Amino acid sequence: MQYKTNLILVSYELNTRFKQCNYIQFTSDLKRVFNTRTSKEITTSNNMKKGFWLNRKFYRLDRIKNEIELIPKHEYIKDDFLTNL
Repeated sequence: MQYKTNLILVSYELNTRFKQCNYIQFTSDLKRVFNTRTSKEITTSNNMKKGFWLNRKFYRLDRIKNEIELIPKHEYIKDDFLTNL
């Protein structure tokens, strides 16, 4: 008997990051948060508010607009030929 396995891959474009921790990155709509060190999504809810926990502090996604920044172009594309010269 053969078993058939299905594989589903989902990719997200992460273009913003948390100023305090470079490895906490967000999608462009700020609805999904990922830890790039562990490659996991860390979005949780606390009292029906979406956000994430970092160093025992809860950050709400609707209130962190001042604490995020765009990822610089030279860090965004790591396999660029000009950066490897």
